Amino acid sequence: MITTESVMLEVGAVMLIAFVGAAIASKLRQSVILGYILAGVLIGPNIHLQLGSITYNGIVTDTTLIDYFSYLGLILLMFFIGLEFSISKIKKTKSTAAILAMVNLGVNMFTGIMLGTALGWPLIDTVFLAGIISMSSSAVAMKSVIELKRLANPETEFLIGVSITESFLSMLLLTIIGGLMVKDGSGPVDLTALAIGIGVFYAFFVVLAIWIIPRTVKHLQRIKSDEMFVIFALGIVFLSAALAEISGVPAIIGAFFIGMVFAETKVSSRFEEKIVPFRDAFVAIFFVSFGMLIDPAMFLGTWWIVAIAVGIVILNDLFITAILAYFLGFSARASVTIGSSLCGRDAESVMFASVGSRAVGATKGAELYPFAGVLCFITSAIAPPLMRRSVPLAEWLSRRLPEYIKFSSAIISRTLGKIMMPSAFPLHRKTRRMGIALIIYFIVLAAVVVTVGPLHIVAFCAALAFAVVLGKVFPSELQPIVRSTSYTNIGFAPRHPTRIVGFVSSIIMMSLLMIVIVAFLFIYFWPSVLLVLLAYFLGVILLMKLNYERTYDFDRIRGGPPEGSFEVQPRSSFERSNPSEKSASRTRWKWL
Repeated sequence: MITTESVMLEVGAVMLIAFVGAAIASKLRQSVILGYILAGVLIGPNIHLQLGSITYNGIVTDTTLIDYFSYLGLILLMFFIGLEFSISKIKKTKSTAAILAMVNLGVNMFTGIMLGTALGWPLIDTVFLAGIISMSSSAVAMKSVIELKRLANPETEFLIGVSITESFLSMLLLTIIGGLMVKDGSGPVDLTALAIGIGVFYAFFVVLAIWIIPRTVKHLQRIKSDEMFVIFALGIVFLSAALAEISGVPAIIGAFFIGMVFAETKVSSRFEEKIVPFRDAFVAIFFVSFGMLIDPAMFLGTWWIVAIAVGIVILNDLFITAILAYFLGFSARASVTIGSSLCGRDAESVMFASVGSRAVGATKGAELYPFAGVLCFITSAIAPPLMRRSVPLAEWLSRRLPEYIKFSSAIISRTLGKIMMPSAFPLHRKTRRMGIALIIYFIVLAAVVVTVGPLHIVAFCAALAFAVVLGKVFPSELQPIVRSTSYTNIGFAPRHPTRIVGFVSSIIMMSLLMIVIVAFLFIYFWPSVLLVLLAYFLGVILLMKLNYERTYDFDRIRGGPPEGSFEVQPRSSFERSNPSEKSASRTRWKWL
């Protein structure tokens, strides 16, 4: 039974102990969220300590009331994440940030699903496990960028775009699986009603964003009373969350979308200013409540899963995403900085664990809580040091990589960078044909993922054929780019310009084919995917070696470079550290 005394005790204890936990975390230069979670563990009903005749079983034994308060905090948190989603910011970073975000999220989700499948977890638990692993923390990244004084770095703008796009994609993912949320705990999910509800939900917010809000913002600006403005703001946030629940979508998605609707308006800054105190208070309760649900005894059963997940995060974010960023035209230093910045996990992962524990059919909710808590703690602790060491790490890699990998990677980076990176003086006209073709490819790929039986085979054949067609189209798209790009300062022989077109096109087509084959084979026998990935990796290495042997200008390097031919351009990825080296096989490169 909830009494006045119990309410005051619980709320007071949560607030004060959350303050202590946040203060300790700040002193240790860690995220305050980690302090909140640890405080929740220490006062929750799952802590059991005995010292002699003294027994401690936590302060809060019934979390019902705190759970309601915490969900309000989660809704306000998602509203502010929506306020940070700015279409204008995404436009500044163009398609590069979107590609990095989609690949980073996709690779992390895929490896997380592979981990859950290998563990034998049910599908719904596996999806949320993958979500916890996939959600990079924008808070950890931005905090480290500010501390390292890298806000003025050119890659920081793209990093912000990646974080915003990932947040939006994660909300779309939660919307898709929103029908799996627990409402009354009984009855199967009506997929038709769910699809209609989601359609109505999105249509309402489109109308709201395009017609209603732009015409009412001027009236909101006339509200001089802060009290009235705060009441209006909280009312519209919680009503949007309620609308989402009625539509079969998680309430937090409604809060996110109403925040996104107001993100580009003139009142967004006033929202942030006036509601921040409410958000901070309720969000603190949310994370403390999350910690209360963690059973410390479960740590012993999840530590090895956490160890694997940390390895997956470092492999995917620090290396795979960094490699992709370099291929898209970033310098090696900027690429490693972007990859290391995405290694942290924080509020977004906790959110997925909280949502996943309420999903219909979920059986691993008790393990998701400690898993998410420990993963956030470890990755939030290692991300800032990785960012600080990103430049030495890039230089270390440049000294260890074989010459043919560095040379061929520079060719790809120089070529794709002309397409992807914003330029004030574009040397070629970008066409929409390739972009439309890639969108169709991913739609067909999605059909491969979601279909079964004969339709799955048909979708696979269609995706395979479309990947081959794309591979045939790419050379014609790349030829004008190659003709307008200089490669002489990285050792490319000008007399063989067509070889670069064939090499880059082959790498792209191999990647598209690999994705399709992996999506097809996974549902039949997931370990076969590892063989496909190994074959793809070896194939890329072989192509790089052949490209190096066929196109590297050994004769010119042996005879010494012509005067002025090794001028290093500002966005060049590699630089000769000793241009007068006699042997091409011993040429040293400095990775910028």
